[in-house]
Amino acid sequence: MKDLKRLWLISLFVKLILAALLPLSADEAYYWVWSHRLQLSYFDHPPMVAWLFYLGHFLEPLLNSVRWPAVLLGHCGIWVGVELLRKHIDLEKVRVWIYLVLFSPLLGFGSLIVTPDLPVIFFWILSIYCFDLVLQKKDLKSYAALGCALGLGFCAKYHIVLFVPAILLYLVFERKWREVNWKYVPVTLLTGLLFCLPVILWNYQNDFQSFRFQLDHGFERPDYKAEWTISYVIAQILIIFPWVFWSALRAKVPAPLRYLIYFAWFPLIFFFGTSFKALVEANWPIIAYPAVFMLAVLYPRMQQWYRYYVGFFGLLITLAVSMLFIPSLRNMDPKVSEPFDYQKLAKETVEYQPLYGNSYQMSSSLWYFSKTPVFKLSGISRYDYFDTFPEAKPQGNKFYLVKREGNGLPQWLSEQQWTYQEIKRVAPDFVVLEFTRP
Repeated sequence: MKDLKRLWLISLFVKLILAALLPLSADEAYYWVWSHRLQLSYFDHPPMVAWLFYLGHFLEPLLNSVRWPAVLLGHCGIWVGVELLRKHIDLEKVRVWIYLVLFSPLLGFGSLIVTPDLPVIFFWILSIYCFDLVLQKKDLKSYAALGCALGLGFCAKYHIVLFVPAILLYLVFERKWREVNWKYVPVTLLTGLLFCLPVILWNYQNDFQSFRFQLDHGFERPDYKAEWTISYVIAQILIIFPWVFWSALRAKVPAPLRYLIYFAWFPLIFFFGTSFKALVEANWPIIAYPAVFMLAVLYPRMQQWYRYYVGFFGLLITLAVSMLFIPSLRNMDPKVSEPFDYQKLAKETVEYQPLYGNSYQMSSSLWYFSKTPVFKLSGISRYDYFDTFPEAKPQGNKFYLVKREGNGLPQWLSEQQWTYQEIKRVAPDFVVLEFTRP
């Protein structure tokens, strides 16, 4: 057990150092902006990611350590998984599970990036742990804890709702209805509702626009394209890793852990189904991975195969870190260089006030790196949190807009007789415009 604690602590230390050194991505900066205007919930996602950034505000003078509260929470999810597994399997298999998580591209290196995925993974693993307690102890405390974990998970990301049908499938197909202490089920429902109340209240107050946005986002395309499903299947096998995927399928699962089958495969099958309606982003089934890895370590040959997994993804992580820290390498990929481009852009445009951006990514990044509010110009891109700000439309007779070359302008600018002139260009493809009106 000491070796597991040492592995957990060393990996936490490495994560915290890297998290402080890496500049925030555009999406992270967006959530950081949320944390400066706290709400019960938000249009794009539930509020947990903003709350975690808020807790890190006092760390901002220390590079990018504002990430630390979220990174620490995510890493604690690994230890919750350890506490769950060590009750049922030997510690060597638990150690392999830790390595599978640490070197997973999304659960490992990806856990340095603070998005709603980070807290939802923690609460998904915690919910599995609490469900295990429910099956073992069948007491009031365990049922209440499960409701708390699920409610807080709903404040992290809506995908936590898939936990409930996974439980129901387990109870039906494994014939475990008699193991449920039904008199305590209302306690789970009440505590779950109580802890997700901020999200429910915000949506009620805002015409359920966040719920509707997420449903439309997942089922938005009228015509099916086979590449959606093909790309989803290939991406998930590669992210999980073929040998790990095979091991999880072939594992002989002991009776006390049979529920892992449903927490692993149901989310993957669910998003496979949605791939017939719309393009599924690679990270959406991330909640399935902890249980998939738990199943994989139950397959005997995984004790040898995990070394190939660690070697392969360890090499990819090394290359990714090298690209981030070596300018000549990161400039090879626009997405890798994007945070550094925005960091430079913030220095080049800080003198222009009031300054607007042409997307939530640009505005958020400029705001974070300059520590000066930069709003997105209303209507210049798809509707998001910035469009709810009264500052989204300029109030005076002059403002500045920084945008990528080729991007358009909203119609209301010409309707209100705004005229503009180009005053500066910033590499690689940014342009600063000055707008005035009579």
